[in-house]
Amino acid sequence: MLNTAAFSLVLFSWLREIGEILLLIGLSGEVALLVLRISKGAWERGLAITFAVLVLIGCGLEYWADSPRTIGPVSQQRLADTLKEFRGTPFDFSVELDPEAVVLMEDIGKALDAAGWKRQAVAHGSGYVPPGKPAAGIVVLKGFEVQIAESRQSDWGAAGKPAAVLLHALRNEGLTAFAKQVPDNQESADAIHIKIGAKP
Repeated sequence: MLNTAAFSLVLFSWLREIGEILLLIGLSGEVALLVLRISKGAWERGLAITFAVLVLIGCGLEYWADSPRTIGPVSQQRLADTLKEFRGTPFDFSVELDPEAVVLMEDIGKALDAAGWKRQAVAHGSGYVPPGKPAAGIVVLKGFEVQIAESRQSDWGAAGKPAAVLLHALRNEGLTAFAKQVPDNQESADAIHIKIGAKP
């Protein structure tokens, strides 16, 4: 069965690499046409157009792969509506200190606040304190994880439970997110841990 989150992670990486290759081929071809001064009329024009198209496609793929992950007001409201049945669920954040990841964290935080979830300070390794918010941890990772301590898996991670519904709702908003079960001695069992790394 295809893991769509894993496929999305690989897809973004491939798109960036394919974009770079197409851009390199297109630019190299354009430079070659200028340096070699090929003057075969329609043949030269055809090559020039082909290389220009490769440059444009390469730039477009790179732009799409590098565009920031966002959760706008409409998406935030959808998330809040989906998650409000789990009002009072405790959660914390850890974030890569990358502006895009920090903005995404705050956007998701707004949605969870609107849903009545309880944001708390991270128990282990705090290091980033958003203005007026509980301390967040700092992580170095690519992608997005929703982590649950093993002892709380049946309470929060099973189908229809808060973390599973959160994960599904995030994916419905176009985010590539993964569920991860962690040992109790690695993460606190007192909250769902939302870890936002750099965009893959």
